[in-house]
Amino acid sequence: MMIIKILLLTLLVIISPSPIWAENDLMTDECHNAQAPTTCMQCLESDPTSVHADPIGIAGVVIHCLDSRLNIIINNLTDVSSKEEKAEVKKVLEACKHDLSMEVPKKLSEAKTDLRSGDYDKAARSIMLALGYPWSCRSNLESVKFDESLFEEALELFSQINIYAQLSDAAMRIIDRF
Repeated sequence: MMIIKILLLTLLVIISPSPIWAENDLMTDECHNAQAPTTCMQCLESDPTSVHADPIGIAGVVIHCLDSRLNIIINNLTDVSSKEEKAEVKKVLEACKHDLSMEVPKKLSEAKTDLRSGDYDKAARSIMLALGYPWSCRSNLESVKFDESLFEEALELFSQINIYAQLSDAAMRIIDRF
């Protein structure tokens, strides 16, 4: 009789839906509408709080990923700028670094505050405004000619800006559904 109880209990545990799968389904649902759902999911899976987050919490995690990606971009700008010898390119890199380190964190902070206060339209608008700086930076960087030795690093910088844009899109689409 004891063996039957253990067997039934084991089956109950195995068959019952796992809360982690349920939360993972919410993460998938929230990223589904993004232009780059894989990038969105990678962001959410990198943060253990995502599993237990509601849709607003998930949007907050994506904004946190934007902060992290922004730091990567700024570090890449600093690195490339220290190696670049052409004054014109160095000037564009420094301008990008200044705008991204001074303006974007303010906008992302506003987005977090607006998200917490329930002003979702304003939160999405702040994310959109924050995205304008990396896009402008990318456009300016595309108009200058990097040293050939920095070609790979420049491509990596463009790639990081693209990921930032994908995460921005995901955050705005998640917020738009509130």
